[in-house]
Amino acid sequence: MSLLSDLESLPLEPGVYLIKDKDEKIVYVGKAKNIRNRVKQHFQPTHDSKEDKLQELANRIDWVITRNESEALILEKKLVKQLSPKLNSQLKDDKSHLLIRLSLEEEYPQFLIERETDSRVPKSVYFGPFTNDTMLKQTAKLVLKLFPICNCGKCKEQTRKSKAPLRCMRERLRRCLAPCLNDISPEEYGKTVKNVVAFLKGDVADLLDNLEKEMWVASEQSNFEKAANLRDLVQAVYTILNIQEDLHSKKKNVALLAFKEEGKIISFCKLEIREHRIHNIKTFIYDEEEDMLNLGEVLTYIYGIEKPKHKIQVSDNFILRFKNDINFPVLTIRGNTAKQLNIIAEKNANTEMKKYLRELKYHEDSETVLEEMKTILGLTETPEIIHGFDISTLKGQHSVGSCVVFANGKPKKDLYRRFRIRKEYSDSNDYAMMKEVISRRYKSETLKKDPIPNLLIIDGGKGQLSVAIKVLKELHLSIPSISIAKKNEEIFVENQDEPIVLEQRSTVLRLIQYVRDESHRFAINYHKKLREKSVKRTIFEDIKGIGKSKVQALFHEYKSIQEIANSEVAKMQKVLAVNEEIAIQVINMAKKVRVE
Repeated sequence: MSLLSDLESLPLEPGVYLIKDKDEKIVYVGKAKNIRNRVKQHFQPTHDSKEDKLQELANRIDWVITRNESEALILEKKLVKQLSPKLNSQLKDDKSHLLIRLSLEEEYPQFLIERETDSRVPKSVYFGPFTNDTMLKQTAKLVLKLFPICNCGKCKEQTRKSKAPLRCMRERLRRCLAPCLNDISPEEYGKTVKNVVAFLKGDVADLLDNLEKEMWVASEQSNFEKAANLRDLVQAVYTILNIQEDLHSKKKNVALLAFKEEGKIISFCKLEIREHRIHNIKTFIYDEEEDMLNLGEVLTYIYGIEKPKHKIQVSDNFILRFKNDINFPVLTIRGNTAKQLNIIAEKNANTEMKKYLRELKYHEDSETVLEEMKTILGLTETPEIIHGFDISTLKGQHSVGSCVVFANGKPKKDLYRRFRIRKEYSDSNDYAMMKEVISRRYKSETLKKDPIPNLLIIDGGKGQLSVAIKVLKELHLSIPSISIAKKNEEIFVENQDEPIVLEQRSTVLRLIQYVRDESHRFAINYHKKLREKSVKRTIFEDIKGIGKSKVQALFHEYKSIQEIANSEVAKMQKVLAVNEEIAIQVINMAKKVRVE
């Protein structure tokens, strides 16, 4: 499968996506309201070093559909913690992560945001780490909306020493119990803290039970205002987490199974529900000669020799399709929430089936595409090995070239090569640069062991193609070459006056474009790295008070211009040991470079 075909088949629904490298290792996990739109943003031109690295490593994309963005957030957090993808948190120390802290050492604990744990307050409870600001803000916003806990960082004693304590906006909106102003006991306030802890731990069932008990007690004591507030809070938790009464009663921990069938191929999805939340989603493909007919076979295939730890919930269609030959207790889909979850499970089973069938078809078609390419381009051999070349420069400065390699229609990233143009040009000279790169690629003694290509694809028009052909002749190499011009996607072939124009949906054109786009991406990423290195050495040293040692400290802490531009002023002051004015100048300089 190609990355290009993965991008085109991504769903327009909320969920989680997993980006894999050539070794099928997950390097990044993200969540999105619209998976396709979000993932495509990762592959736009960028000045962000992390995005550049992601584009460089990305080889495949998998995804899981959820009911909404909230569920995607929860699943993303779980997968990041479970898999530790290298690009989700490039800085490994505590300072790189955001944490939620509850200051339990205080009489009236606060809800606070921290960047690191503090050994001086061992009683504090921390939740996280959160790998990005968005995830933290969404969680914090939800907690502060649901629970009237303090988050201002001011304790009751300190505030009451003030002659005229001020009412904050959350207190005015009755979203904070405000012990700094109101006469509330630590025990009463502690109930709210316990609810926050339960919510952040995911103990939604216990939280709802406690809230409902409190509500009825308040009602029996004729404290109707408190009872009404608790009723609204219970409803808010139900609404935000999409929990309904039918799931809340007894079935808080179940495994919901769904399937999709195409011929003899069956795709299964197992939706694990824990504490009324989607805890995990797994998919399985069965493609064997023998038909799968019974529930026992299904459970053995999904669970192995272990018995399911939780009850199984399935649709009526599932029961009709797979006979319960082992008398295993099975729950049927009933109620709105269970039906919603079954729809999600069926969507994921269907998605997995489409991915599997698409992959089978891609493998079947790859030879056909290459044979068709051979015919269209008039080649003598099937282009099993393709090399793609491109040049990236800015007014002749930091010029680089790239050579990407495709084997049987797939990128072989371990064979990619990049070249720094040795000669400095006063202006862009693509022809001379292309000549240098192709010549060095095939003259190099260290690269002679690489497979010889059956086809060269050059990013450019007739001029670039002529240069490539001339260099190959000088090196006594007989390698067919073509070029593709972006303007009208015209394909120029040696010894043909008129370009070849293929239909946009042509699989041959899409493969040629894929090679061209990869060579362009690989070249431009290297160009940006060289340019950024040059920027590092010069621009910050122009700021008064910043010397070489401080520049070195700057790039030891921050890995890119983007990170410097996004830094907080206080952190910059600490890193460089400078005053606020100089820290602001450094950040503004980084923002200016990033825009340029």
